[in-house]
Amino acid sequence: MKANLAPSVSLDFLDGYLFRLLQEIVADCGAEKSGFFDYYSSRVKGKIGGLMEYEERLTRYLVANYSNCRVVHAGTGIGTLPCALACNGMAVTAIESLRSRVESARRIRAAIVDIWPEIDPRYDIIAGVYPEALDSGRCGPDSILVFTNVASDWSVEQETSIIQSMQDFGQAVLDLRLFGHVRNEEVDRAKLFTRIAATARSAERLPDVGVHVDAHFARFEFAQ
Repeated sequence: MKANLAPSVSLDFLDGYLFRLLQEIVADCGAEKSGFFDYYSSRVKGKIGGLMEYEERLTRYLVANYSNCRVVHAGTGIGTLPCALACNGMAVTAIESLRSRVESARRIRAAIVDIWPEIDPRYDIIAGVYPEALDSGRCGPDSILVFTNVASDWSVEQETSIIQSMQDFGQAVLDLRLFGHVRNEEVDRAKLFTRIAATARSAERLPDVGVHVDAHFARFEFAQ
């Protein structure tokens, strides 16, 4: 059994509940219209669950260390990570540019709020492209910028703009392997870590959060 984040919502329970929602959405809309495509559809077909292991580990890390902070999850997809965070007490802003995924994320959010209405004021979804879509009121020293699975083949200009935007936050946590494009080689992940660390007050790798599940998270702290 997975450890739970008592007294908040058990991740075991939430995993199963989200999985049922994913099944319903893909059955109603199909993989393309829902924005699931292969990535989320594989969770349903393979009976993996509503939450990936790295999402559970990252939820535990953020709740344990930054419970009083707002999380801005850029490239949120259908919002499974924000659901886990919001159900365990954190304020979350989720940003997604793909309209079909925004609609699925909102459907999932509505179902979660129906069961746990107390999360309504602490979880919002923004349709748009980060960083342009985010207003300054959600930034600041008490906000954490998070990137998880964002392998979108960003241009050099996009990547530079996003790294510069981290200065508006107290912290940034990201998967070095899936940031802008896929970095399967450690040498490439190390280059990205060094590049962002050069702009930060401090930086550290987070092996306990993801290495064993092929995620390579790092945390960067910025001066405010």
